[in-house]
Amino acid sequence: MAKTRNGRSQLAKLASAHRPSPRLQTPRKEDYVEIIYELIREKGFAKPVDIANHLHVTPPTVTGMLDGLRREGLIVHEKYGGIALTARGSAMAETIGERHALLVNFLRLFGVQEATAQKDTEGLEHYVAPGTLEQLARLIDYVKANPDWWSQFKKQSKA
Repeated sequence: MAKTRNGRSQLAKLASAHRPSPRLQTPRKEDYVEIIYELIREKGFAKPVDIANHLHVTPPTVTGMLDGLRREGLIVHEKYGGIALTARGSAMAETIGERHALLVNFLRLFGVQEATAQKDTEGLEHYVAPGTLEQLARLIDYVKANPDWWSQFKKQSKA
């Protein structure tokens, strides 16, 4: 078995990376809470049909997820009525929004086009560890405070 510099094989590293980490919410639940939050912000309300359209799922799929979110205390939903986030759901949505914005801003630093940055962020945002996000935020802040450094870095990376 080939060992790397730290003594672990690449296979062992991959196995460790694929080990499920404890999560309070699944990525799909986070997607629903994020969409509900944004619908309420933009339209003033969220309805199941709008959620289905934005997440590209069927209305019955939305209904099932909404039941689960309601049981978990993340939303308030009356049958055939609008959907509201609870305080816990709103806090979760705000955290997801901050994480999303951070990752989009990070990708933009490298010149990633907006549409690609948004799509890539959707793939990343549920799996990046909080400590990694903190380091990315520090890097973004450093780049903003030191634009000459970043310009030099970008020039060197193109060479």
